[in-house]
Amino acid sequence: MNLQRWGLLLLLGWTRLAWGASDKVDAFLRAEMARNHIPGAAVAVVREGKVIKLAAYGTANLEWNAPATTRTAFQIASGTKMFTAVLLMDLVGQGKLRLDDRVCQYIADCPSAWKDITLRQLASHTSGLRPGPVDADNASVTAAIDTAKRAPLASAPGEKNAYGSDDFVLLTHVLEKVGGAPYEQLLRDRIFTPLGMTHSGFDHATLTEAHVVLTSDVVAERSATYQWRADHQQQYWFLYPRYTLAAGGLFSSVTDMSRFAAALMGDTLLNAELRSSMWTPPRLNDGKPSSFAVGWTVGQYRGRREVAHSGGPALSDTVYYPDDKLAVVVLTNQRRLSPTLAHRVAQLFLSPPPFLNAPGITDAAPERTEALKALLPALLAGKADSRHFTGAAKDSLADLNEWLPIQLGGLPRMSRLILLEDSADHLTRTYRAIHGKDQTLRWFVRFDEAGQIAEVEPRDE
Repeated sequence: MNLQRWGLLLLLGWTRLAWGASDKVDAFLRAEMARNHIPGAAVAVVREGKVIKLAAYGTANLEWNAPATTRTAFQIASGTKMFTAVLLMDLVGQGKLRLDDRVCQYIADCPSAWKDITLRQLASHTSGLRPGPVDADNASVTAAIDTAKRAPLASAPGEKNAYGSDDFVLLTHVLEKVGGAPYEQLLRDRIFTPLGMTHSGFDHATLTEAHVVLTSDVVAERSATYQWRADHQQQYWFLYPRYTLAAGGLFSSVTDMSRFAAALMGDTLLNAELRSSMWTPPRLNDGKPSSFAVGWTVGQYRGRREVAHSGGPALSDTVYYPDDKLAVVVLTNQRRLSPTLAHRVAQLFLSPPPFLNAPGITDAAPERTEALKALLPALLAGKADSRHFTGAAKDSLADLNEWLPIQLGGLPRMSRLILLEDSADHLTRTYRAIHGKDQTLRWFVRFDEAGQIAEVEPRDE
């Protein structure tokens, strides 16, 4: 057989694999939409700078029965921080600032408590500034910074991660001061226009006239946002004050998001050195790496390095695997959702994790493992009985029974439960659950002396 024929057969084989994964994406997302009451969704899969899957499903607006399309602008909420991070790194690349600059270089009348806070710490939520919700009474970035100046630090800079809005308010001020333009103009000039992102922008929704009138700019082809309530959908608004836009509030289409993801696989927006710096987490004061880098979360999935960000909590879900040059973006208009869809799509395109067949450790208390193995299906179905729990786990059981089915109820049946770590008293344990052929999940469990569960937490791995 000649080389040309071998090449053709190889190409056909890879094409079938790509189409097979693509078909599975459609089936998976439609099933999740039905299971979790998601009116509309869209997905993009980008590999090595090329879009290999782009699709939309369901309804963008239930009142008008308007279909979701690949141009539909979904609210991406905190996914906006990825764009803010790129703007920050762009200014680093221009030599206009450094990540290790002190924020007090850019803030007038800077509090002495802020003297050691760096721009890197602001962007990685390790500044020590108070976490918490936004304050709609702040009319501007300047007013919000003045409010933040009067608040004590919640922790020492670099001590821990604390996800909040004040970090990105200060970054907004720095970006506008150094960049010489308002935040939204910087986005348009440095990212949206160069990439042809024509369905991305903010609605500037505001409560006015004694908080009884809601005004908003027109966003072309915008999806409404919904929240499932027991047996019906409700339309849902979260108002992003103008001073918080660097932290959240952007609307974007899956087509635009695919262009953004593709650009980050090459040098279009940032060169390799800047991208590496953006995705490198700082060390906390105790020497451990932060779970946030510059505007992105960092971690591992299926044994691979992952950078990501979600928002809303799952109106947007973006994951990127730099070593594979694979990105997945899933957008939805359902607020009552957990950000797991991008992972589940990504696993259709990634090879099995290298630890899939690892044997685990010797189990000195197998009765605890068997009890947990019997209980987990009930937890994933939202039907766990309180008699198996104690303490904080029992207090939060209603939330567990509500959210674990949303988060994990679509997994295949568990086939194995493997003990990975065990404390000397066999009360604190880490397990790997294998679902179906190659989907894995870690469970962190703490038992009391009687064998009841005092703490339980699942994590993707």
